[in-house]
Amino acid sequence: MRIKILLPVVFVLGGCAAIDNKSDTSVQPVETNVIYQPKDDEPLCLVNEASQTFERACDLSYWIGMWVEAAHAPWPQRKERIAALSDSTEDTITKVVLSLPVDTPYQSRLRAQHWLGTLTDVLNPDIAPVINTLVKDPNGEMLELESAMVILNRVNTDKQKQLEMLEQELKLQTEKMEELLKIEATLMDKNRSNQP
Repeated sequence: MRIKILLPVVFVLGGCAAIDNKSDTSVQPVETNVIYQPKDDEPLCLVNEASQTFERACDLSYWIGMWVEAAHAPWPQRKERIAALSDSTEDTITKVVLSLPVDTPYQSRLRAQHWLGTLTDVLNPDIAPVINTLVKDPNGEMLELESAMVILNRVNTDKQKQLEMLEQELKLQTEKMEELLKIEATLMDKNRSNQP
């Protein structure tokens, strides 16, 4: 009996001691990733110095504005613009930005993910983590979710077809059973009429 009372008291005291020990330790701040901070006179460029051959290479407000504009443009209009662009660095970045909105079809967003991969060598290493966080990772996650949805839809369609086939089979079996019951009833009626 004493053990039953003593055991919960020991657990409570042990828990209190654990809490007291944890409160004595000081909390160490987590180091944050420091993203490149340009000097006041140095612009933050989208691409590395060797690739700064186009006019808007260091104009981030232009690219953000294009992104917002693309989000409000319908996909067919953006698709036409993408088709007219070349494979230059500037045009590839433009194609990626035009492919970012949510209404972009899966295959086109997948192509944009590939274009992002081709830009890895020309992106400014200081801005690459920002591009990965804001563009590449969310786009990749959307692609994965859409792939999962397609697979689930296929599975559901297959299950629905199987269910319909089972329902048809059940209907056929029920009809056969009813026919057999009718035959049995007819035979029993004949047997009764033949009995004296």
